[in-house]
Amino acid sequence: MKNIYFIQVGFAFDKSVYLPYATGTIVAYCKNQPDIASEYDFREIVFRRDDITKIVSGMESPYLVAFSTYVWNVEFNKALAKTVKEKFPECIIVFGGHSVSDRMEFLKHQYIDILTLGEGEEVTANLLRALRDGSDLSDCNGIAFRDTDGCNILTAPHCPESVEDYPSPYLTGVFDSIIEKNPDTMFDTVIETNRGCPYNCAYCDWSNHKKLRLFPIEKVKGEIKWLSEHKIEYCFCADSNFGMFERDEEIAEYIVSLNKETGFPKVFRPCYEKNSAERVFKISKTLNSRGLDKGATMAYQTLCDDALKNINRKNLTMEHFSGLMENYTKANIPTYSELILGLPGETAESFCQGMCKLLRAGQHNSISVYYCELLPNAPMCNPEYMKKYEIEPMKVQFNHIHSATGKKDTIPEYSYLVRSTSTLPRDAWVYANLFSICLQCFHSLGLLRYIAIYAYYELGIDYYDFYKSLLDFCLSDSGTAGRLFREIKKKLDGSLEGEWNHSNPVFGNVTWFFEEGLFLEFLYDFDELKRLIDEFAKPMFSDEKIYSQIVKFQLNAVKLPFESGKDFETDYDFVSFFRNTGSRLEEKPSRVVFTAPKKYEDWPTFAKETVWYGRRKGATLYNIFE
Repeated sequence: MKNIYFIQVGFAFDKSVYLPYATGTIVAYCKNQPDIASEYDFREIVFRRDDITKIVSGMESPYLVAFSTYVWNVEFNKALAKTVKEKFPECIIVFGGHSVSDRMEFLKHQYIDILTLGEGEEVTANLLRALRDGSDLSDCNGIAFRDTDGCNILTAPHCPESVEDYPSPYLTGVFDSIIEKNPDTMFDTVIETNRGCPYNCAYCDWSNHKKLRLFPIEKVKGEIKWLSEHKIEYCFCADSNFGMFERDEEIAEYIVSLNKETGFPKVFRPCYEKNSAERVFKISKTLNSRGLDKGATMAYQTLCDDALKNINRKNLTMEHFSGLMENYTKANIPTYSELILGLPGETAESFCQGMCKLLRAGQHNSISVYYCELLPNAPMCNPEYMKKYEIEPMKVQFNHIHSATGKKDTIPEYSYLVRSTSTLPRDAWVYANLFSICLQCFHSLGLLRYIAIYAYYELGIDYYDFYKSLLDFCLSDSGTAGRLFREIKKKLDGSLEGEWNHSNPVFGNVTWFFEEGLFLEFLYDFDELKRLIDEFAKPMFSDEKIYSQIVKFQLNAVKLPFESGKDFETDYDFVSFFRNTGSRLEEKPSRVVFTAPKKYEDWPTFAKETVWYGRRKGATLYNIFE
């Protein structure tokens, strides 16, 4: 028997770590092939980012070591592979995963022998057969390798037509020994109900197979039941478009039934289909009835027509978006929208206006902005594409948001981000970043949300003008806002270390997104927030009574630690006004009672549960819709 080792390491978050699903599916498939199982011994999957010497010393005469490779483990995998090759020169080193492309970059490293491309189950099984039989690897589809003359050979692609007979790594016991040997580890999991993606967004590397293929419903339910029985709290659904199929409603209902029965899983996190709006609404309503999902994604990525054309994407109309937002709001289901900064065709003006279009359409709960990352198997990473749109890549250290501060990995990982394009020069990229941070902190997280909404409807001040003026104010401010925003600008201007985050031990040994750090700092120094509001917002109001009352409502609406809720009087019916934006504010004495779902006795727990875990649920403000 020849020993086979699979490596799929990831970063731990607090006490949790993902089970190595990608390699688990390959092991389950190969072990299900009698001719392969009789020839090879599949050893336990390496899933922790442990000391490399320790990992290699635990290997026994490895015949082949296969690495699942993505942005968070590329450098670690290379270092481990090199060490394995040095100790075991005859060992075959195979790299596969989303960071391995048909441009064959990894073959420049002499310690890497073979690449597997695309989906790994059948390709790996066929490779093991070819190695066993001594066959010509040129006949093995879906791989790349160096021949005896040192030339790189790329074989024909392999695109599986069906996944129906793929066994489950959960149900076949692939992970049993990992769980048994790590009783103190909280495992997160991944499942698929289908595979493939019919779309071709230029920035995305989700699937190289456009045909959507369904896993048998019995297998899907069996895996969900396994998660429930093993008390798995968090499950990420790796479908590219959950909610595309009618049966997805049945799957959501089954998850809820198990949660009611056992309490697990506690979180089921899907990536929803972009166009099946009504079905996704039903599914989201089902999952949120038990708090299983943190809200429905209303993803746009960009609202710039030129950028949409360049990335081969089509969005819902804003009219349709507004209607959906109204449905979700009425059902008290939180929603969040995502945008990508740096897409070709986008300008700073179009990006900032795009964020404000979402506000005008009713997206007040949560907007998240991500950097445009160049992923090896995404169309955007094609050299011709990059040249056409003058994409300037920037190599930065992987930004470990919500990880321990001061933790420097001995083998740093790197991301390749879009730093500028033909329409977005460097200084414009920095400005758009600052604008998005300002809007996310003060509107999405909520520090000035109600004042901005009132200004929009009653004072005729557009959201774009409001937040543009607020950013200008913050950059020139002599207090906390100015200090923090100038620090952020300096990091964005010059840092290539990827440490684009904020930390303060008051909020725990955790790094935060800039907007989260700003939000927490203003909560901690509430007097500074009051000063900022007075100096920035008060000049907009001619009626001092209205101003004082809306500031009172705004400040009381923000959650703080050490409080059980808020109970206060106002001279206006603000709750009805903000529930029905567009209606007139009625002058009517009103009592407002906010009840905190949980009283927090320390800042770190409050920050973790309210900001880190809760921002997309709208947990930073009291819910006016309850």
